Amino acid sequence: MKARPIPVILDTDIGNDIDDNWALGLLLKTPELAPKLVLSCTGDTEYRALVAAKFLDRAGRPEIPVAVGIPAPEQPAPETLREWLGAYTASDYPGEVRCDGLEEMARIVADEPGETTVIGIGPLTNLAMFCRHYPGLVSKCRLVAMLGSVYRHHHGEPGAIAEYNVRIDIPAAQTVFAAPWREIVITPLDHCGLIQLNGERYRAVKESDDPVATQITSGYRAWRAYFGKTDEATETSTLYDTAAVHLAWSDDFTQFEALRLVVDDQGFTRISRQYGRPVKVAVGWSDLDGYLDLLVARLLNRA
Repeated sequence: MKARPIPVILDTDIGNDIDDNWALGLLLKTPELAPKLVLSCTGDTEYRALVAAKFLDRAGRPEIPVAVGIPAPEQPAPETLREWLGAYTASDYPGEVRCDGLEEMARIVADEPGETTVIGIGPLTNLAMFCRHYPGLVSKCRLVAMLGSVYRHHHGEPGAIAEYNVRIDIPAAQTVFAAPWREIVITPLDHCGLIQLNGERYRAVKESDDPVATQITSGYRAWRAYFGKTDEATETSTLYDTAAVHLAWSDDFTQFEALRLVVDDQGFTRISRQYGRPVKVAVGWSDLDGYLDLLVARLLNRA
Protein backbone atom coordinates (compact mmCIF):
# COMPACT_ATOMS: atom_id res chain seq x y z
CA MET A 1 0.00 0.00 0.00
CA LYS A 2 1.39 3.38 -1.01
CA ALA A 3 2.24 5.66 1.93
CA ARG A 4 0.19 8.82 2.36
CA PRO A 5 2.19 11.93 1.42
CA ILE A 6 3.55 13.89 4.37
CA PRO A 7 1.58 17.11 5.01
CA VAL A 8 4.00 20.03 4.79
CA ILE A 9 4.02 23.74 5.59
CA LEU A 10 6.92 25.62 3.98
CA ASP A 11 8.14 28.73 5.85
CA THR A 12 10.34 30.64 3.41
CA ASP A 13 12.06 33.96 2.84
CA ILE A 14 11.79 33.49 -0.92
CA GLY A 15 12.78 36.61 -2.83
CA ASN A 16 16.10 36.93 -1.03
CA ASP A 17 18.63 34.19 -1.85
CA ILE A 18 17.63 32.18 -4.92
CA ASP A 19 17.98 28.81 -3.18
CA ASP A 20 14.42 29.18 -1.87
CA ASN A 21 13.18 29.03 -5.47
CA TRP A 22 15.06 25.79 -6.01
CA ALA A 23 13.68 24.42 -2.74
CA LEU A 24 10.11 25.33 -3.65
CA GLY A 25 10.62 23.73 -7.05
CA LEU A 26 11.92 20.55 -5.44
CA LEU A 27 8.95 20.50 -3.07
CA LEU A 28 6.60 20.62 -6.05
CA LYS A 29 8.43 17.65 -7.60
CA THR A 30 8.43 15.50 -4.45
CA PRO A 31 5.32 13.29 -4.42
CA GLU A 32 6.22 12.03 -0.94
CA LEU A 33 5.34 15.52 0.35
CA ALA A 34 1.95 17.26 0.24
CA PRO A 35 2.37 21.05 0.50
CA LYS A 36 -0.52 22.53 2.45
CA LEU A 37 0.75 26.11 2.73
CA VAL A 38 3.62 28.35 1.65
CA LEU A 39 4.17 30.95 4.37
CA SER A 40 6.41 33.97 3.80
CA CYS A 41 8.89 35.20 6.39
CA THR A 42 11.42 37.99 6.89
CA GLY A 43 11.33 41.68 5.98
CA ASP A 44 8.48 42.62 3.64
CA THR A 45 6.48 39.41 3.89
CA GLU A 46 3.78 40.60 1.49
CA TYR A 47 6.41 40.94 -1.25
CA ARG A 48 7.74 37.45 -0.45
CA ALA A 49 4.27 35.92 -0.50
CA LEU A 50 3.72 37.39 -3.97
CA VAL A 51 7.03 35.97 -5.21
CA ALA A 52 5.89 32.54 -4.00
CA ALA A 53 2.47 33.00 -5.57
CA LYS A 54 3.87 34.00 -8.96
CA PHE A 55 6.27 31.04 -8.89
CA LEU A 56 3.45 28.61 -8.06
CA ASP A 57 1.17 30.19 -10.66
CA ARG A 58 3.71 30.02 -13.48
CA ALA A 59 4.77 26.53 -12.42
CA GLY A 60 1.19 25.32 -12.76
CA ARG A 61 0.47 24.74 -9.05
CA PRO A 62 -1.94 27.52 -8.01
CA GLU A 63 -3.97 25.14 -5.86
CA ILE A 64 -1.37 25.57 -3.10
CA PRO A 65 -2.37 28.41 -0.75
CA VAL A 66 0.10 31.17 0.07
CA ALA A 67 0.05 33.20 3.28
CA VAL A 68 1.73 36.39 4.44
CA GLY A 69 3.84 35.97 7.56
CA ILE A 70 4.85 38.45 10.24
CA PRO A 71 6.32 41.60 8.66
CA ALA A 72 9.74 42.48 10.00
CA PRO A 73 10.91 45.70 8.31
CA GLU A 74 13.86 45.95 10.68
CA GLN A 75 15.41 42.76 9.31
CA PRO A 76 18.13 43.16 6.65
CA ALA A 77 16.50 41.13 3.90
CA PRO A 78 17.35 42.02 0.27
CA GLU A 79 14.46 41.98 -2.21
CA THR A 80 16.36 40.47 -5.10
CA LEU A 81 13.32 39.47 -7.19
CA ARG A 82 11.40 42.76 -7.26
CA GLU A 83 12.10 43.14 -10.97
CA TRP A 84 11.11 39.52 -11.61
CA LEU A 85 7.88 40.01 -9.67
CA GLY A 86 6.93 43.07 -11.70
CA ALA A 87 3.33 44.18 -11.33
CA TYR A 88 2.07 40.78 -10.10
CA THR A 89 -0.50 41.14 -7.31
CA ALA A 90 -2.50 38.87 -5.06
CA SER A 91 -5.52 39.23 -7.35
CA ASP A 92 -3.46 37.72 -10.18
CA TYR A 93 -3.01 34.46 -8.30
CA PRO A 94 -5.65 31.90 -9.29
CA GLY A 95 -5.37 30.31 -5.88
CA GLU A 96 -5.61 31.74 -2.39
CA VAL A 97 -3.35 34.38 -0.84
CA ARG A 98 -4.08 34.76 2.87
CA CYS A 99 -3.03 37.76 4.95
CA ASP A 100 -3.32 35.89 8.27
CA GLY A 101 -0.36 33.56 7.87
CA LEU A 102 0.07 32.31 11.43
CA GLU A 103 -3.66 31.76 11.92
CA GLU A 104 -3.78 29.78 8.68
CA MET A 105 -0.79 27.70 9.73
CA ALA A 106 -2.47 26.95 13.06
CA ARG A 107 -5.72 25.98 11.36
CA ILE A 108 -3.96 23.55 9.04
CA VAL A 109 -2.02 21.91 11.87
CA ALA A 110 -5.13 21.67 14.05
CA ASP A 111 -7.20 20.12 11.25
CA GLU A 112 -4.57 17.57 10.28
CA PRO A 113 -5.37 14.26 12.02
CA GLY A 114 -1.70 13.28 12.31
CA GLU A 115 1.68 14.97 12.26
CA THR A 116 2.52 17.98 10.11
CA THR A 117 6.08 18.60 8.95
CA VAL A 118 7.14 22.24 9.02
CA ILE A 119 10.02 22.97 6.66
CA GLY A 120 11.81 26.14 7.75
CA ILE A 121 14.13 27.70 5.19
CA GLY A 122 14.31 31.27 6.46
CA PRO A 123 14.83 33.19 9.70
CA LEU A 124 12.62 31.86 12.46
CA THR A 125 10.39 34.85 13.29
CA ASN A 126 7.16 33.19 12.16
CA LEU A 127 7.94 29.86 13.75
CA ALA A 128 8.83 31.46 17.10
CA MET A 129 5.50 33.28 17.14
CA PHE A 130 3.74 30.04 16.29
CA CYS A 131 5.50 28.41 19.26
CA ARG A 132 4.49 31.25 21.60
CA HIS A 133 0.84 31.48 20.53
CA TYR A 134 0.06 27.84 19.75
CA PRO A 135 2.20 25.69 22.09
CA GLY A 136 -0.38 22.92 22.01
CA LEU A 137 -0.06 22.63 18.24
CA VAL A 138 3.74 22.58 18.20
CA SER A 139 3.67 19.10 19.69
CA LYS A 140 1.76 17.92 16.59
CA CYS A 141 4.61 19.06 14.35
CA ARG A 142 8.02 17.91 13.23
CA LEU A 143 10.45 20.68 12.29
CA VAL A 144 12.96 20.25 9.48
CA ALA A 145 15.04 23.40 9.05
CA MET A 146 18.00 24.85 7.22
CA LEU A 147 19.85 26.62 10.00
CA GLY A 148 23.06 26.74 11.97
CA SER A 149 26.70 25.79 11.67
CA VAL A 150 28.16 23.17 14.00
CA TYR A 151 31.62 22.02 12.91
CA ARG A 152 32.02 23.72 9.52
CA HIS A 153 30.53 26.51 7.46
CA HIS A 154 30.34 27.45 3.76
CA HIS A 155 31.97 25.08 1.27
CA GLY A 156 33.22 22.84 4.06
CA GLU A 157 35.47 25.45 5.67
CA PRO A 158 36.33 24.44 9.25
CA GLY A 159 34.83 26.22 12.23
CA ALA A 160 31.33 27.31 13.18
CA ILE A 161 29.78 30.68 12.34
CA ALA A 162 26.60 32.48 13.33
CA GLU A 163 24.50 31.35 10.36
CA TYR A 164 22.11 33.82 8.68
CA ASN A 165 18.76 32.15 9.43
CA VAL A 166 19.66 32.12 13.14
CA ARG A 167 21.53 35.41 13.34
CA ILE A 168 18.75 37.55 11.81
CA ASP A 169 16.42 36.81 14.74
CA ILE A 170 18.37 35.16 17.58
CA PRO A 171 15.56 35.30 20.19
CA ALA A 172 13.26 33.59 17.69
CA ALA A 173 15.76 30.79 17.14
CA GLN A 174 16.11 30.33 20.91
CA THR A 175 12.33 30.12 21.27
CA VAL A 176 12.04 27.58 18.48
CA PHE A 177 14.75 25.36 19.96
CA ALA A 178 13.01 25.42 23.35
CA ALA A 179 9.58 24.46 21.97
CA PRO A 180 8.05 20.95 22.22
CA TRP A 181 8.37 19.85 18.58
CA ARG A 182 7.99 16.11 18.08
CA GLU A 183 11.41 16.17 16.45
CA ILE A 184 13.88 18.75 15.16
CA VAL A 185 16.00 17.88 12.15
CA ILE A 186 18.44 20.47 10.80
CA THR A 187 20.68 20.81 7.80
CA PRO A 188 23.38 23.25 8.94
CA LEU A 189 26.05 24.73 6.70
CA ASP A 190 28.18 21.66 7.44
CA HIS A 191 25.78 19.74 5.19
CA CYS A 192 23.85 22.09 2.91
CA GLY A 193 26.79 24.44 2.26
CA LEU A 194 28.20 21.98 -0.27
CA ILE A 195 25.21 21.79 -2.63
CA GLN A 196 25.87 23.23 -6.08
CA LEU A 197 25.04 22.16 -9.63
CA ASN A 198 27.46 22.67 -12.50
CA GLY A 199 28.40 21.01 -15.77
CA GLU A 200 25.80 18.69 -17.28
CA ARG A 201 23.65 18.75 -14.15
CA TYR A 202 23.21 22.51 -14.39
CA ARG A 203 22.75 22.50 -18.18
CA ALA A 204 20.01 19.89 -17.93
CA VAL A 205 17.93 22.15 -15.67
CA LYS A 206 18.79 25.33 -17.55
CA GLU A 207 17.75 23.88 -20.92
CA SER A 208 14.59 22.19 -19.68
CA ASP A 209 11.16 23.41 -20.76
CA ASP A 210 9.53 21.95 -17.66
CA PRO A 211 7.36 24.68 -16.03
CA VAL A 212 9.07 24.36 -12.63
CA ALA A 213 12.56 24.37 -14.13
CA THR A 214 11.78 27.40 -16.28
CA GLN A 215 10.58 29.35 -13.23
CA ILE A 216 13.76 28.43 -11.38
CA THR A 217 15.99 29.55 -14.24
CA SER A 218 14.06 32.77 -14.91
CA GLY A 219 14.31 33.68 -11.23
CA TYR A 220 18.00 32.79 -11.23
CA ARG A 221 18.67 35.16 -14.14
CA ALA A 222 16.84 37.96 -12.31
CA TRP A 223 18.69 37.20 -9.07
CA ARG A 224 22.05 37.36 -10.82
CA ALA A 225 21.07 40.61 -12.55
CA TYR A 226 20.26 42.13 -9.14
CA PHE A 227 23.92 41.62 -8.27
CA GLY A 228 25.11 43.02 -11.60
CA LYS A 229 25.93 39.64 -13.19
CA THR A 230 24.98 39.75 -16.85
CA ASP A 231 27.16 36.92 -18.17
CA GLU A 232 25.72 33.47 -18.88
CA ALA A 233 25.77 31.31 -15.76
CA THR A 234 27.53 27.95 -15.92
CA GLU A 235 26.65 26.79 -12.42
CA THR A 236 24.21 27.48 -9.62
CA SER A 237 24.79 29.36 -6.43
CA THR A 238 24.79 27.23 -3.27
CA LEU A 239 21.41 25.50 -3.00
CA TYR A 240 21.25 25.30 0.79
CA ASP A 241 17.50 25.06 1.22
CA THR A 242 16.96 22.11 -1.09
CA ALA A 243 18.49 19.91 1.61
CA ALA A 244 15.69 20.72 4.06
CA VAL A 245 13.05 19.66 1.52
CA HIS A 246 14.91 16.41 0.92
CA LEU A 247 15.31 15.67 4.64
CA ALA A 248 11.57 16.19 5.16
CA TRP A 249 11.03 12.77 3.58
CA SER A 250 14.38 10.98 3.22
CA ASP A 251 17.62 10.33 5.11
CA ASP A 252 19.36 9.07 1.97
CA PHE A 253 22.88 10.31 1.14
CA THR A 254 23.28 11.96 4.55
CA GLN A 255 25.42 11.46 7.65
CA PHE A 256 23.70 12.36 10.91
CA GLU A 257 24.67 12.94 14.51
CA ALA A 258 22.29 13.19 17.47
CA LEU A 259 23.43 16.33 19.27
CA ARG A 260 22.11 18.46 22.09
CA LEU A 261 22.14 22.02 20.78
CA VAL A 262 21.46 25.50 22.09
CA VAL A 263 21.44 28.85 20.30
CA ASP A 264 23.64 31.31 22.19
CA ASP A 265 23.19 35.07 22.37
CA GLN A 266 25.63 35.60 19.48
CA GLY A 267 23.63 33.34 17.14
CA PHE A 268 25.88 30.27 17.24
CA THR A 269 24.39 26.78 17.41
CA ARG A 270 26.44 25.27 20.22
CA ILE A 271 26.68 21.70 21.48
CA SER A 272 25.60 21.64 25.14
CA ARG A 273 25.20 18.23 26.72
CA GLN A 274 23.73 19.80 29.85
CA TYR A 275 21.23 22.29 28.46
CA GLY A 276 20.85 21.49 24.78
CA ARG A 277 17.76 20.31 22.95
CA PRO A 278 18.13 16.88 21.25
CA VAL A 279 18.45 17.55 17.52
CA LYS A 280 19.00 15.24 14.56
CA VAL A 281 21.81 17.03 12.75
CA ALA A 282 22.91 16.40 9.18
CA VAL A 283 26.66 16.82 9.60
CA GLY A 284 27.82 15.63 6.18
CA TRP A 285 27.16 13.57 3.09
CA SER A 286 27.59 9.87 2.55
CA ASP A 287 26.95 10.42 -1.18
CA LEU A 288 26.75 14.05 -2.31
CA ASP A 289 26.85 13.07 -5.99
CA GLY A 290 23.88 10.80 -5.39
CA TYR A 291 21.93 13.70 -3.92
CA LEU A 292 22.83 16.05 -6.77
CA ASP A 293 21.73 13.45 -9.31
CA LEU A 294 18.45 12.97 -7.46
CA LEU A 295 17.86 16.73 -7.26
CA VAL A 296 18.20 17.07 -11.03
CA ALA A 297 16.18 13.94 -11.72
CA ARG A 298 13.32 15.15 -9.53
CA LEU A 299 13.24 18.61 -11.07
CA LEU A 300 13.16 17.11 -14.57
CA ASN A 301 10.66 14.33 -13.79
CA ARG A 302 13.23 11.58 -14.19
CA ALA A 303 12.73 10.04 -10.74
